[in-house]
Amino acid sequence: MLGAEMRLVATRRAVGLVLARDVWDGRPGELPLLRAGVTLTSDYVESLLASGINGVYIDDELGRGIEVTPALSATARAEAEKGLTRALRSAPAALEHGEPLGEETLRELESVARLIAEQVSRARDAALAFTDLAAADAYTLQHSIDVTVVGLVVARRLFNDFGRLDGLSRRSFERIDDAVVRLGVGLLLHDVGKIGVPQRILTKPGRLDAEEWELMRQHPLWGVELVKSHLVSYHAKAVIRSHHERWNGSGYPDGIERDRIPQFARIAAVADAYDAITSERPYQAAASPAAGHATIMAGAGTLFDPQVVEAFRRVIAPNPPGSEVTLRDGRRAIVVSVPEDNLHLPVVRIVTRADGTPVEPVDVALAEHPELALAPPEPLP
Repeated sequence: MLGAEMRLVATRRAVGLVLARDVWDGRPGELPLLRAGVTLTSDYVESLLASGINGVYIDDELGRGIEVTPALSATARAEAEKGLTRALRSAPAALEHGEPLGEETLRELESVARLIAEQVSRARDAALAFTDLAAADAYTLQHSIDVTVVGLVVARRLFNDFGRLDGLSRRSFERIDDAVVRLGVGLLLHDVGKIGVPQRILTKPGRLDAEEWELMRQHPLWGVELVKSHLVSYHAKAVIRSHHERWNGSGYPDGIERDRIPQFARIAAVADAYDAITSERPYQAAASPAAGHATIMAGAGTLFDPQVVEAFRRVIAPNPPGSEVTLRDGRRAIVVSVPEDNLHLPVVRIVTRADGTPVEPVDVALAEHPELALAPPEPLP
């Protein structure tokens, strides 16, 4: 996948700037909301904000030399959208009649998982941009795709460094590519059971009441009902059933803990939580990648398998190229690049003083300047 020179800017601050990448609403088959090359007017910005799109990629001098590589190519994402949309459209009738998803749908999703796995295997992980800029209304579809990408990036590092667990909990470093594809099918379908949850609950802006929460907790079980097919591996089914289980036993639907949780589901738990935190949802604004990263790190050994979190730490940058950051002294900067051996110490381009006054941009490698440090991410909303 080829990157392009650009930077990520909060939509509310983008009036007068030029789009570097098309803006989509995240639903398959739709035309872009705005095309790359358009200058953002105040009306455009208001429309984007109303759609829940709070960040856009910008083409300007401050972004020169900053290569932003999407985690998934446009072609692969379009294929994933088509396959998942077909699955989600057929799921309600299948669930109502107690039948699994059709063989054609499942084979198509396996092909999609293989395509994503191939792209992940060729990518330079630290440079990938996982930021979800889709509209909140498209959350379910885009979330499933983005969780798959994050999960497969983490899984490949985990399996290569620590080995994968087979059905007898034995560690193996063989057939990793096949294991990654099986995981990919489970990740693509991890939330398919939400088709049984009423839309009013999925999009409720406030806290769920006890009855609504009980319905929500059923979605992993409904998802398993939809994949009762020999075409879906045990490992993929485990992802669908157990991606909300937690290392300390506080998850659902079974309340299992630690090694009783299948390894694939432990990977899914981290990928699902990270993407949910950093995505725009109908009931919650997206947090920054740094805030999502900090949440995963804080959950190691309590909510999440510490070994999975270690693999996550090694491949997912807290602040990917193109993102805005603030130094502890208050100066604002843009991440230029991320060294693979120092993900938390990027090269940054300082663009303002602490009071917000613009300065002549200067690139600084934080690894070479221990006196400088990034401010901690803002707490989650």
